[in-house]
Amino acid sequence: MEAKELFSIRLKELLKEKKISQRELAKKANLSDAYISQLLMVKKTPTIKVLKQIADALDVFPSYFIENGAEVSIFLRKNKRLSGEDIKAVEAFIEFLMEKKEGERR
Repeated sequence: MEAKELFSIRLKELLKEKKISQRELAKKANLSDAYISQLLMVKKTPTIKVLKQIADALDVFPSYFIENGAEVSIFLRKNKRLSGEDIKAVEAFIEFLMEKKEGERR
């Protein structure tokens, strides 16, 4: 699966989970409705800047959309016992561990 397809799938999941419309996301991320639609239909690939804008608007790390390890994030978000703050703390710790592993490989 290509990165832009994975991005689209995860974006759709987040919009549904957070009960946010494309229009609301566009407004929060300072993007056009049409551009969000093209991302969801896999007609466009987001730039890093746009990826960050969307992640910030949805309160997730940008890596949520593109990493294979994002399944952990998906699991955490489906666990209703954790607050948004708890989830961000776990995701931050996972990112720290991944960066540490990458540093060890070099």
